[in-house]
Amino acid sequence: MEFLTEKRLPDFQTLYTEFFMELRGKQGWKPAEEEAYRKEAEGYFRGGDLIFLALEGANAVGFIRVSSREGCFWVEEIYVRREFRGKGIGRALVERVEEEVKKHDSSLYLLVLPQDKDAIGFWKRLGYDLINTVELTKDLGPSNGMAFHTVELLGERFRIFGWKGEKFTAEERRFMELLEEFYKKGGTKKEFLELVNRALEGWLG
Repeated sequence: MEFLTEKRLPDFQTLYTEFFMELRGKQGWKPAEEEAYRKEAEGYFRGGDLIFLALEGANAVGFIRVSSREGCFWVEEIYVRREFRGKGIGRALVERVEEEVKKHDSSLYLLVLPQDKDAIGFWKRLGYDLINTVELTKDLGPSNGMAFHTVELLGERFRIFGWKGEKFTAEERRFMELLEEFYKKGGTKKEFLELVNRALEGWLG
């Protein structure tokens, strides 16, 4: 692992572009032009974000970028090229950046999209288990035909974007379908919590 330097900036720009190309492909969204991503990446480097590159020999194969906002450190992106995944490179990037952040603060934050089960599993294996943010939006016009899934948090109904190549299990998909039917038929938060509590109480005996 090494701090990003001016010499390695083109490597970071390339990896940053690859990250967003892959992410937008999963989401089914059209990516921005490559040059826009390269300019963004340079801006983060010039702006002083904490950026580490993972190297295999002389080649950069991954990166992690951490920003500082209002005294808190946030993992913004982590990326390892597909052919190098499963070798502990992502873990090593996280552990290296944790070492650096510990010099300034006792916490490191991140946001994970609920559809990205691989990312959630990765972070939970590294001990990140507190999710404290719910993103809200209001449709001000047509939704452009985007697909959504229905999920819940303590009985409150929420939607998440449908992704290409999702990895939901059959049970998870059925749960989301049942939730959608429940809320469409007028089910309330109170009723949902009562149903779940009764089921849990029955299971616990």
